[in-house]
Amino acid sequence: MPGGFVNEVVRDGDTVRRFQSPNAAFVHALLELFAQHSWTGAPRFLGLDSAGKEVLSFVPGYAPWEPVQPADVSCDESLAAVATLVRQFHDLTAGTILAGTQQVVCHNDLSPKNTIYRDFGHGLRPIAFVDWDLAAPGLRIHDVAHMCWQYVNLGPSIPDPSEAIPALRVLCDAYGLLARTDLVRTILWWQDRCSRGIESGAASGDPACRALREAGKVEEVRASWAWVRRHYQVLDEGIR
Repeated sequence: MPGGFVNEVVRDGDTVRRFQSPNAAFVHALLELFAQHSWTGAPRFLGLDSAGKEVLSFVPGYAPWEPVQPADVSCDESLAAVATLVRQFHDLTAGTILAGTQQVVCHNDLSPKNTIYRDFGHGLRPIAFVDWDLAAPGLRIHDVAHMCWQYVNLGPSIPDPSEAIPALRVLCDAYGLLARTDLVRTILWWQDRCSRGIESGAASGDPACRALREAGKVEEVRASWAWVRRHYQVLDEGIR
């Protein structure tokens, strides 16, 4: 299947086969928790095949991994639905063994590329998140900040920062985020962490990080960080 830098994913009928990540045991337990609650916003973990690859249910729909996407992906209705899905799995994991001492389990890589959309007659809408390899205990605002960064595409492609405010407010309102004083700061934290992580991983020989660096992702993320920092006050005041 096309799209990702990190893992090779192969579809086999109604299943998806992929190499296990170092975080596989945690992810499998998380997906099983979702299944126990009949939450349909993630694939089902179906076990391991004879080659040791994890077997997941295939979630049919549209995966927007290409640079240019249909307008439906970023419309207010889709953004609100994304935030609602995030709130749902946060609430499902709050207070569980998987969340540990943290508030919830975070996906930690929320983006349109890791979202499956489907058209039920009113345009494409998000129905599920995939690629849970980075899931871990964390704070609600961590996922909300990453969501705001990625789904609004905060960065130099937005000529006027005030243009991003309505979409950010849709995401925050639909999630139900009341305390927003740390949101922009957390977006900057994510962007800095992401660029440093790619650089560090590439330097240590990680093939996925090397591919990301060669594709110019470090420079892209750093440019987004500089843009958010430059417009910090406008964004911070606009979302409250």
